[in-house]
Amino acid sequence: MRTIALCLTLALLTAFPAHSQPTETARDLEVDGEWLFLDSIGDATRMAWAPDGSGRLFVSTMSGKVYVVVNRVLQPVPFISESFSQGWNQEGLLGMAFDPDFANNHYVYFFAAMPGYTLQIFRYTDVGGIGVNRTVIVDGIQAGVLDYDGGGLTFGPDGMLYFGVGNLHGYRSEDDLTSAAGKIHRVRPDGTVPTDNPFYDGPGPNVDSIWAQGFCNLYGLVFQPGTGRLWANASSPENLQIFSVSPGDHGGWPHYNYTRPPGYLAPVYSYIPAYDFNSFTPTGAVRQNGVATFTLQDGYLDSTWYHKGTRVMIRDVVDPSFNGDFHVTGHPSPQSFTVDQPEPDAVSGGGQLMRWFQGEYVMGGMFYEGTRFPASYSGNYLYTDFHGYLHRIRFATDGSVAAEDIIVNMWSYAGFVDVNEGPDGALYVLAHYGRIVRITPVPGAQALIVSPSDVVIPEGETRTVMVSLAMPPSVDVWVKVTAQGGDGDLSVVDGASLRFTLENWSVPQFVTLGAAQDADAEVDHASFTFTPTKDFPAVTIQARTEEDEVP
Repeated sequence: MRTIALCLTLALLTAFPAHSQPTETARDLEVDGEWLFLDSIGDATRMAWAPDGSGRLFVSTMSGKVYVVVNRVLQPVPFISESFSQGWNQEGLLGMAFDPDFANNHYVYFFAAMPGYTLQIFRYTDVGGIGVNRTVIVDGIQAGVLDYDGGGLTFGPDGMLYFGVGNLHGYRSEDDLTSAAGKIHRVRPDGTVPTDNPFYDGPGPNVDSIWAQGFCNLYGLVFQPGTGRLWANASSPENLQIFSVSPGDHGGWPHYNYTRPPGYLAPVYSYIPAYDFNSFTPTGAVRQNGVATFTLQDGYLDSTWYHKGTRVMIRDVVDPSFNGDFHVTGHPSPQSFTVDQPEPDAVSGGGQLMRWFQGEYVMGGMFYEGTRFPASYSGNYLYTDFHGYLHRIRFATDGSVAAEDIIVNMWSYAGFVDVNEGPDGALYVLAHYGRIVRITPVPGAQALIVSPSDVVIPEGETRTVMVSLAMPPSVDVWVKVTAQGGDGDLSVVDGASLRFTLENWSVPQFVTLGAAQDADAEVDHASFTFTPTKDFPAVTIQARTEEDEVP
């Protein structure tokens, strides 16, 4: 798969200008790709810090060892050493979770594909840094081959243990309640099944541990703080999807992979493991009251495929003011979507939408709850893609997705499988091939640069103010300029709306301020506020008149 994607990448790089190249790592992040390289590990699957204040980082591997890192030093004795063969049967450790009461009971849980094509959940007890007392929690679940066994494992706010079983390489039993495949399961920490599970039928034929169904391959499971909803990362051969799941939900697989009828759970975000293009109708670009609506040509995918928050690149519309990079804000119809464009009303058409390649397998994820990053990161969902990408989902005030972006692009390293917040508040990303990447915010962040900050304007004349951005934006940013005070004698003459893109973010744009001629000798004062359409601070400057009357 990766070879095909690489060839397609090279072909498309020659077809589009520089501003359309795949997403770079966000400029407001510092990425240390050499934080730790575990050269003895080439098959890492999970990582997590022990929740006991010890600062120990546990790293699990497909081959069965779980290593411990302390102060960036790999400890000589593994925590556990299971034994798995490495071949097409894909045996090994897939998931890892610490017991919520780990500080007292010292339990660590693991999800594994066992010899003989079965899946098993077992736990070890941490005694002096070594795992002892292996205890089987769940056993006897049929396994598949290759990489369709699932592996997501997490504890819920109810104290129950949740795990995700994949579709077992195409057995197509994801909506068969007598099969564990393609399901999210819920059990007590000792492996017994709660009777309030949605499909529990006691002596009946159902697999009583099933909590939700209809997912292809479930690798990442994590609960969203404050909502009780389980976020599930699911990959299929054609579509990579992020779900927000409640008990009893059906994700649609294998019957529905793109759009779904009522009664099925739609993903909050999805993308395909390829490049994504779609064309607009000849009159399919309409802008009114600062909102642009684009209508797609009839095709296999309707507009809801581009979920709210999806970053899209609009190119080659006849009226170039429609072109740019935006986040989808809504869907007026099955064939249309909207983006914010605070420009004059207009009608045009033609052109196309494009999404760059966003990955190949969606892996582990987390919700950021730390304080090291700017407040805009608080509560964000961050998740890894095996291609070497770290994605970020930001939320609107109503809880819906506001924006989805790739914030770290290290495809040359590739193999990203998990992301965690460290004890220091930094982000740490684990690569399958033994590399751990550390990510921190740069000092400062995206900002408006406005100069000068204090302007003196002679009566009847104008002065200009220069405006630019501190770093490239992920999507187009408009800056609106408004005046406060001055009794109307100080105003914006030109440049009340500025637009910054990936091409012109560093090129100063000019705002012309004017002072009216009046008959008095009183100096007028006003402030001018420069407000961006994205989540970074507005800037206010001061202006005053220079009077030509003699007091």
